[in-house]
Amino acid sequence: MLGKKILALILVVGVIGGVGIFKVTSDVSAKSTNNIKVMAYKPSAKVNENGYQIDKYENIESAAWMNENEVLTLTKKSEFKNPDSTRIIRYCSIYNLNTKKFEDFKNVNIDEFLGVSPDKKYVLYAEARVIPKIESEEWKKALESGDLLHKNVKLLNLSTGEIKDVNTEKLNSDAQFIWVSSNKILANYFNHWSVIDINGKVYADGNYNGEEHDDAWISGIDDIKDLGSSVEGKFYYTQNKNGKEGVKVCSIDVKTREIKDIYFDKYSSHADKKGKIIIMDKFDNNGDAINGVYTNRTFGALILNESGKIIQNLKLPKGRISSGSFTSDYILSPDGSKAAYIESNNEINNNNNNEKSDVSVKVIDTKTGDIKEIVKASSLNDKNEENDYITVKIKDKDGNIKEKKIKRVPCISNICWDSTGTALSFTYGNSSDVINKNNINTYVVTFDK
Repeated sequence: MLGKKILALILVVGVIGGVGIFKVTSDVSAKSTNNIKVMAYKPSAKVNENGYQIDKYENIESAAWMNENEVLTLTKKSEFKNPDSTRIIRYCSIYNLNTKKFEDFKNVNIDEFLGVSPDKKYVLYAEARVIPKIESEEWKKALESGDLLHKNVKLLNLSTGEIKDVNTEKLNSDAQFIWVSSNKILANYFNHWSVIDINGKVYADGNYNGEEHDDAWISGIDDIKDLGSSVEGKFYYTQNKNGKEGVKVCSIDVKTREIKDIYFDKYSSHADKKGKIIIMDKFDNNGDAINGVYTNRTFGALILNESGKIIQNLKLPKGRISSGSFTSDYILSPDGSKAAYIESNNEINNNNNNEKSDVSVKVIDTKTGDIKEIVKASSLNDKNEENDYITVKIKDKDGNIKEKKIKRVPCISNICWDSTGTALSFTYGNSSDVINKNNINTYVVTFDK
């Protein structure tokens, strides 16, 4: 577990707000205005010729949909400094897209944002962990006790502002915590799982029948049903074998603990499942490695149904990079009809020709396989030019150390669909970025129905 990356599931969301209109409902003989009603109204999107509209919300990083007019945002609060690392601490706010006003919750110290409950009442997050200097006596003691690998999971009540601890298992530094209902959470500890409530009470648990170093990552939870005193249904996950390429997609029944193998691919790493659709990332090496590098590697996407039947096997024009989620490079809409991803030149091209690298937000129609480009990151860049470069030290052919400026790959992350699947949001910039701290913007893309 120690060698794994700590999850930082930063999911971002946003919506187009509405305006009010008046509707007169009185009949022709009415003389009073008592029958005039003010009704909520959300105007149709002013879509362009490509069938979508993009709206920009400056200086906010949205993290969850609250309703059609409000989003939850993250804002940098401070820096949590350990001897060998620095973590950016954020607070959250409810931001009204129409009035541009914030309701702040500055008493929270968010290291990892873990999601908003489906009823929008709670925010789940984790605080930063104290990590002593690596290999120091304090570090060894913390590792032995389990404190080093334990993060404190917190619950913020958005109605009262109250903060409470969520009782989770020890050694949870890499665990996933995903809302499955308004008061229940699926806790994934990679070799076993639990469905708990907001107090930590366990309603169902089990393991993945894997070997000691196998890992499981949650892919889909929308089939779990909360019955109050119990839960039923199933969730989907990917499992990899330690030291071996590829993952298999499986489902597990939370009541019977029955596991079903859905699909295996040697050249995949992650999957996302929504509705009746599963999407997996995929790559092809296209030949042997040269000095350990596959110079002809290409990328694609596998679209499957719930039974593992391939619906589409797509080849991407270029590569793709992380969408801000460790669990999938593709983010499905709630019904599975569309999948968003971030396109980039493959890693080899990025290293050799960094000045020409650019990334784009694209959307896949999972039924037809059509891919639509939404926007290029270069068109969104309104930051100080100096912030787009980092300085690195490299050796020249004579062994001399020289400094070189390298253009940073544009940071697009936090892709999230709204509940209807007709809009998605993403962030340009990131409040947890220790280098670039300014000009974080959220973009909302609304599609023509």
